[in-house]
Amino acid sequence: MKSIAICIGKGGQWKTSLTINMAALLNERGLKTLIIDCDVQANATDTFRINPEGIATLYDCWVPRKPINPMDCIQTAEWGDIIPGDSFLSDVTPAVLSGSLTYKSFKERVLDKIEGYDYVLCDCPPDLTNAINRSVLSSVDEVLIPTRGDQYATEGLKATINLINSVKNPAVDEAGNVVEAPLNQDLVINGLVFTDFKMNNSCKNDYINAQAIAQELGTRLYFQFIRGCKDGSDAIGEQMPAVKYKPYCNSSLDYKQLIEEFITAEDEAKKGA
Repeated sequence: MKSIAICIGKGGQWKTSLTINMAALLNERGLKTLIIDCDVQANATDTFRINPEGIATLYDCWVPRKPINPMDCIQTAEWGDIIPGDSFLSDVTPAVLSGSLTYKSFKERVLDKIEGYDYVLCDCPPDLTNAINRSVLSSVDEVLIPTRGDQYATEGLKATINLINSVKNPAVDEAGNVVEAPLNQDLVINGLVFTDFKMNNSCKNDYINAQAIAQELGTRLYFQFIRGCKDGSDAIGEQMPAVKYKPYCNSSLDYKQLIEEFITAEDEAKKGA
């Protein structure tokens, strides 16, 4: 099982849309995929048409009021499985700050207890200042970063990279002495995905800039960008992945090509392992 955080420190980057469409397509390909909604806004949960009130959610197995297995929190929709999120996730940060949780609690209490899946996709919140993103990045195998590539998105990308580096590297004091071991030195940046692509010169320049950033990070910018379109936007209101709502709209066609590229990269990585 491979766990992947979908993370970017900026709203409006199609993070949740990327997560749910990837999961739907991976499930179609027979690669059983679970979404964990780690975002207080719980947009992925909403897309699965789940009302988290009165059911077990991520909060219940991560910050347990009573012991509960994350497998018992899974809800199933037509296009896949999800551990729902809810507003109670806002309690994660104070729990970490108080010491009742550690940054590795997400791995120990959630990820390590999940069985029977090929992939787990963690939909992360855009706010990098809370403990949720650091906890998830301290626990997963890889991180996939969606970006629209404009100036604001680039700033969010830089903040995300800083967070990733702080998780991968040891903490040092002013004298350069190691004061804390790395939280997850094996964390890998799976790649960048360019979202909301438009056929204009500005967007093409942003794509080239994203390529340069990916090269600097030693990772890939996926060749397949994701175009925006009306049907793709309407899918959000219909609480469905675009690939299920309108399978042949521009966004859906791009997601399908992205998954082909993703699976090819996964197969090549397995051969090289």
